[in-house]
Amino acid sequence: MLVRWQRAPESGGVGAVPYVRCSTCDVLSYAPRSAAEVRCPECGFPIVRADGTTVQSADRDRRLDRLLRMTRDLLDTDIALLTEIRDGREIARRVDGDWPGSGSLQDASLPLDETLCQRMLDGRIGHYVRDARTDPRVSDLAMAKQLGVGAWLGVPIDVSETRLYVLCCLARESRPSIGEREVRLLVGLAASVRAELQDRQAPEH
Repeated sequence: MLVRWQRAPESGGVGAVPYVRCSTCDVLSYAPRSAAEVRCPECGFPIVRADGTTVQSADRDRRLDRLLRMTRDLLDTDIALLTEIRDGREIARRVDGDWPGSGSLQDASLPLDETLCQRMLDGRIGHYVRDARTDPRVSDLAMAKQLGVGAWLGVPIDVSETRLYVLCCLARESRPSIGEREVRLLVGLAASVRAELQDRQAPEH
């Protein structure tokens, strides 16, 4: 869900003025087309012009890191992960935050059938678990037990026919209040991550 150019209604004989409204944080700001780099002043998302070209100068790894950090902050979890599903395993490709007692989970890899994400992908659970310790659908998972997972949220990111990722968040404590609102927020963030992953296949501009 990238930020896109919009035009303010004409008023008082003055032509339309370019502005942007961030689809994630909803901040409205003036954005001249002549600028070398245009980003949302609140969250830093790159802006997409009306013709579809992206105005951005930060490298793609930094943009993904910012999206992961935003995901963790907005959902108030211990860590946010972008994992790749490949060859029967789930691999943590990018991580923001450290898991209590375990440090960074960067590059961690688990058999897919031992993960919460697999149960989401095969339909046994939805996009969130409020308390993995007491939920009978996932309480048997060794991964959840060993890490001491409380709450989990996750949505799939289908980049191509052969590349599947998951954007997910883990919290040590249970979260009785999480629900569809948090899922909608995660879906919006996942759309931005998906756009970045697809853009990685094209040359930098």
